[in-house]
Amino acid sequence: MVYHGATLLETRTFFEWAIITEVRKMSQKLSDTILEFTGSDARTVLQGQTTRNFVAAETGSVLEGAFCDLKGRVIADFCAAIVRDDHILLRTDTEVANYLQSHLQKYLMFSKTRMTASKLSVWASRETADSDSNSVSESKVTVIRNGEFTEVWCNEDPRPNEVIDANTYHANRLTHGEARVRSATIGKYLPQDLNFDINGLIDFDKGCYTGQEIIARLHYRGQPKRRLRLLTLASQNDVVAGDKILNVEGKSIGTVVECVAHGDECLCLCETVIDIDSHKASIQDHVATPSALQRF
Repeated sequence: MVYHGATLLETRTFFEWAIITEVRKMSQKLSDTILEFTGSDARTVLQGQTTRNFVAAETGSVLEGAFCDLKGRVIADFCAAIVRDDHILLRTDTEVANYLQSHLQKYLMFSKTRMTASKLSVWASRETADSDSNSVSESKVTVIRNGEFTEVWCNEDPRPNEVIDANTYHANRLTHGEARVRSATIGKYLPQDLNFDINGLIDFDKGCYTGQEIIARLHYRGQPKRRLRLLTLASQNDVVAGDKILNVEGKSIGTVVECVAHGDECLCLCETVIDIDSHKASIQDHVATPSALQRF
């Protein structure tokens, strides 16, 4: 097909430009899915299945928390925006979203709430927010991140201004200790392992929810044996979420929660033993050292 009024060379150039533009746009989107919960008891369903107090939250507010299994292990992290009492948007990793949808079906079966995948996409942007607070509407949600970036949920056209690539945003998130669950780590961690209690992702006074008894017992009567640390590998390699961190004796002292290439290095956000600094740690036979970029 020849573009109207153009030569074959001009037509080829036009379509190559269009393809490159679309690929670049796709690479800038974050690997997340927005789930929509609609119905008269949307708040009630999420109240009983998450670590956050959806019943007490104000309309227009943004909540970050977790879904847990009966053993108190995190099966999904989320960021939720309460559009109305009967309409809640919830962002989570796309692969985790598939598992979460299946997991929640049994709880939704007898409720008055419907769960669907939204057409909204998720972007990270340097776009200046209208204020210092989050904003929520049916067609667009903006969440302020660390005073540096804005997470934007909106349609692809028009996309946000000053979009940054996913890798840059990922690295920034890890340096701030904002852990996310991936498909390989579903059900692997207690919320405290991921600093969710420190970062305000758990409402300990909200009452019962799935996994609450174990999570509350550790909070009130125990002491977490592992916490988040940012470690650095001197070179990029094939490290993936779930990889073990070993000491010199070959004993596991933690695991990789998330990792991302950062220049010539690899940043690894890990759940590790509290005294990680006293160990010579390695990941896949590569020396892992505490990162100077850690900001939490």
